[in-house]
Amino acid sequence: MNDDRDRRSHKRFKVMSGVFAVNSKFGQIVDISMGGISIRYVDKNGLPPQPEERGFLFSDDDLCLDNIPLRTISDHVVSGGVSTKATTVRRRGLEFGVLTPEQKNLLEHFIWVNTTGEIQASSST
Repeated sequence: MNDDRDRRSHKRFKVMSGVFAVNSKFGQIVDISMGGISIRYVDKNGLPPQPEERGFLFSDDDLCLDNIPLRTISDHVVSGGVSTKATTVRRRGLEFGVLTPEQKNLLEHFIWVNTTGEIQASSST
């Protein structure tokens, strides 16, 4: 069966707690690669994802990447997540746009400092 993991061109890494992303939503980064991120967030207003936007990534140690071009590629309700009439836990996949050489270097460092290891293709998260 082919799925998103089979089509990935970048290695994904599991992110430590305390690492967040902000675009039109504020969320905890679940995983990250040189190609994009996946965030988990609480949706309180039901706004649809914006097709293209800018955002920033930051961590507990004050490492921050700003003005990162992002494009939403998926957004869905997390099964088993806390959900009420007013709020829903969702997971959003965001692809990085064209990064400058400096942004690429900072992203590599961000991944090295804030991840716990590579996610294997057979892993389901």
